[in-house]
Amino acid sequence: MLFVGDVMGHDGQINAAFNKTTNSYEYEDAFKFVKPILNEYDLRIANLEVTLAGKPYKGYPQFSSPDELPETLINAGFNIILTSNNHSCDRGSKGVARTLDKLDELGVAHTGTFRSQAERDKVYPLMVERNGMKIAMLNYTYGTNGLSVSKPLIVNYIDSIVIKKDVLRAKELGAEYIVCNMHWGKEYKLLPNSYQKTYEQLCYRIGVNMVIGGHPHVVQPIVKKEINGEDKLTVWSLGNFVSNMQVRHTRGGVMVGATIKKEDNKITLGEVKHHIVYVLAKQEGATTPYYILPDFDYNKFRLDFLGKVDITRMEQYFSDARKLYTDENKGTKESIVSEESSIGQLYIKYLTQYYSVLLPKTDDALLMDSNLSEYLHETLRSDGTNAILSGICSTKEQAAANLQFIKYCGMTEAKLVLVKPGKIESIE
Repeated sequence: MLFVGDVMGHDGQINAAFNKTTNSYEYEDAFKFVKPILNEYDLRIANLEVTLAGKPYKGYPQFSSPDELPETLINAGFNIILTSNNHSCDRGSKGVARTLDKLDELGVAHTGTFRSQAERDKVYPLMVERNGMKIAMLNYTYGTNGLSVSKPLIVNYIDSIVIKKDVLRAKELGAEYIVCNMHWGKEYKLLPNSYQKTYEQLCYRIGVNMVIGGHPHVVQPIVKKEINGEDKLTVWSLGNFVSNMQVRHTRGGVMVGATIKKEDNKITLGEVKHHIVYVLAKQEGATTPYYILPDFDYNKFRLDFLGKVDITRMEQYFSDARKLYTDENKGTKESIVSEESSIGQLYIKYLTQYYSVLLPKTDDALLMDSNLSEYLHETLRSDGTNAILSGICSTKEQAAANLQFIKYCGMTEAKLVLVKPGKIESIE
């Protein structure tokens, strides 16, 4: 399982994503450096801290983001979306309902808000089965900024009686492992408060196996602990996965990966590791992707990728997070992308060049096709025109073999290309 922090949609992000050339919003390139990490996991969980209420699109304080944002989350690999947070009610009943409608339309599992009690009774807790294990996903928020929605809509609030009932229901449904995702804590504080600690203890007393937190917009400690002979995992806060926040400790977050395994009909917690990520807003032609960047020497391969200010801020962000983690973390280790790894080699291609196959179609529906999506990716030329590509190849020969297969599948107008930052060049 891989957990990431808050997916925000501030005004700066919305404006930066708008592509005048296509009259649409483009988020794909922003996720390309984390997509290969996501794909190493079976379950990829993100907190969607915006509504999908439609136009007018707006950031803080009452968020409504373009539909392209959740589409890109799914294209990047996320397969569980959390919707209970302090911004769930930002656009009233319409916002809650339309967010659910859009996520259903996209076919992604989600939990935390519901159209009615009958719907909640039917689909909550969210039960996920992978590799012979039944996992229950729970999601609650401390509040909704004083806003509320009228019945029959439901937002899950942190409430001890409700949580106890939900954990019992999860066990009745056969859950062998229970994850409680909590939107809680004090914003901008690096350590958990008494409220968080009280509800973490409650969760473990009633049989929860993991407690994963968000909301403070800064990372808080990751702690693997033993309770009554069983290993538990608490992530007090994942910070921001992507946002436009610029205060020192808010410029990124952490991706936490945890492995569970089943032996002799018992599930145990195995390795826990984390990637610290920094958010870089960088103008790339017609748009400004908010790149989500794990630690890597990007400028070694593309000299202009980070400017001096961002290099300083990125180094400061990683240093701050590591100091906190060195002092407070238990049972987790940091994972850093090396140049020699397969992911590092992929990064180098993104930063320099790679061979690929340009498809004749630019329909985003191709990216949403579950049979095709893992083989395709989208990028933008500097003029804002988009391109859907297949393959990230080191050599022309590798891409040519890919082209032959794609033409065999009926896309006879596909062609071989060399992809550089902002450019796609046709080659013979």
